[in-house]
Amino acid sequence: MEKLSRAKQLLLYAAPFPPLVFFKIWTAGGPPPEMLLWGASAMFAYGALILVIASYWDSPSYFDWAVTAYFALISAGLLIWPHVAGPAIIRYGITGIYGVLFSAAFFPPLLGLAPFTYHYAKRITPEMFWTNPVFVRINRIMTSVWSAIFALCIILSLYPTVLTRAIVPIALILGFGLPFNLRFPGLYLKRLGLPSLANLGELLRTKETFAEAADGERKEGLPAESQSFGEAQETYPGERRAADRVIFEKRKEESMYVLALNSSPRTGNHSKTERMLDHLVSGMREAGARVEVVELRKKLVKPCMGCFSCWTKTPGKCIHLDDMTQELFPKWLEADLVVYAFPLYHFTMNAVLKNFIERTLPVVQPFFLRKEGRTGHPLRQNVPKAVVLSVAGFPEMSVFEQLSSWVRFLFGHGGRLVAEIYRPAAEMMTYPAFREKADEIFRATEQAGREIVTSMKIEPETLARITQDITANWDTLSEIANLMWKTCIKEGLSPREFAEKGGIPRPDSIKTFLLIMSLGFKPAAGRDLKATLQFNFSGENEGACHFRIDQGKIEGFEGPAEKADLIIDTPFELWMDIMTGKKDGQQAFLEKGYKVRGDFALLLKMRELFGR
Repeated sequence: MEKLSRAKQLLLYAAPFPPLVFFKIWTAGGPPPEMLLWGASAMFAYGALILVIASYWDSPSYFDWAVTAYFALISAGLLIWPHVAGPAIIRYGITGIYGVLFSAAFFPPLLGLAPFTYHYAKRITPEMFWTNPVFVRINRIMTSVWSAIFALCIILSLYPTVLTRAIVPIALILGFGLPFNLRFPGLYLKRLGLPSLANLGELLRTKETFAEAADGERKEGLPAESQSFGEAQETYPGERRAADRVIFEKRKEESMYVLALNSSPRTGNHSKTERMLDHLVSGMREAGARVEVVELRKKLVKPCMGCFSCWTKTPGKCIHLDDMTQELFPKWLEADLVVYAFPLYHFTMNAVLKNFIERTLPVVQPFFLRKEGRTGHPLRQNVPKAVVLSVAGFPEMSVFEQLSSWVRFLFGHGGRLVAEIYRPAAEMMTYPAFREKADEIFRATEQAGREIVTSMKIEPETLARITQDITANWDTLSEIANLMWKTCIKEGLSPREFAEKGGIPRPDSIKTFLLIMSLGFKPAAGRDLKATLQFNFSGENEGACHFRIDQGKIEGFEGPAEKADLIIDTPFELWMDIMTGKKDGQQAFLEKGYKVRGDFALLLKMRELFGR
């Protein structure tokens, strides 16, 4: 873009405001609707002329468009309803001016357009930084502040005093808004550890050196690698790529920047993906990395349309003005390392993350490039290294084979794939019975995070601890899981609702009753106890079983005990209702629903011995 002279810049900055000031002063005299129409029409013509001049020199600002639209609406109103619009314009002229300013600041970002300050900031910032996510973020924040200032001015102008209509609003704009504009970018950059605006001149003074380096790279022609191969092809101006390198190398000296993408639709303890990722991120941060976690479920990432506009019409940039284009894709390019975390869906990644990966298409160019019998596309920029983290409910590692094959195909070339972390039987990690194993897995995951940051790999021993079997008795756990699903289906509950309700899988046989009771036993409560508890069931599942409790351990057996300390005679269905909380055990006893023989104190202690 051609650099404008200072005089032209000042003219474009000031051009939208004279018609607003003139029209307000003129309407203060209370002219008739006919004169107001002539004045509004003249100001509309002035605005249209500014649009033409701005388009010829540079591009119209949002203020230019807003002022022109304002006078177009006023002219239309005076033409159609002169006796209604005239008094309203005279009375609320100041409010209308602030409304114009608010509209220019507030609405463009809602429509996916750049913040209004972006137009002016580009005039004092080198072009090489215009697409930098930090530059865009600074302008979004400043635009939000200006929107709030103008909104407050609108409210104040509704009170018909000089103080509220002029003095306070002007004080807000000149005393707070302009100083904020001048100081905020430098303070924000300083907080991130980036060069201040004053340092940009130093970067520009090294332009010739940067350009020479870039020319040397371009002379080598197309890169030897494609998207799956490795290094990027130089397509940006030499000074832009080199200046970006200066900024990011400064940041890398302080810490590695890791972008962690969590694509799980769940949260908290319900999300095994999130729990594993939290521990991995914790280890990375301990090792000194700067990690940003993004929850993709909260972001708008539209599907790729396959239009290839990012290859032809807008090279390197998607036509979708969503969170991917404006926030996530720049962060992805900026990152040294990206963690892709997701639950296993249909033996591969879920659609949310797949959608994100498909939208990284702008990073490649359309040209075909062959190497070692493999066809790919050359890159526009270097892409970050990858760590893949996935969890599955199935217990076998083999469920990740198809995913791993795809991951190695996509990321494995050019040394981009740092690690694959797969955790089978992830659902079991939330069960109290497997807490010790789960804690060991989580500690190993934290260690993996530290190893990735310090050495860009995970030691085999660490990975073995992450993927270890959580239990050897999968047949038993399968029966328990199937009971849980049957209970959810019968009661019309989702697994999350079942867990939040504190549900207990309802046994459907004496065998499964033994499993559930044993799983619910509290070792600490039975640490000093040695007793035998027997159940004699009647009804649909007739038979006997008993439990031996010995100093914090429990064993269940089908059939009667040789000698029992407590015997409970009960219908099977009744006790299952008591066990799952459908009925109160004490009330059922008083109603003679079941009978007790032996140590009655042991019956009273059962609530302590068995939990949910």
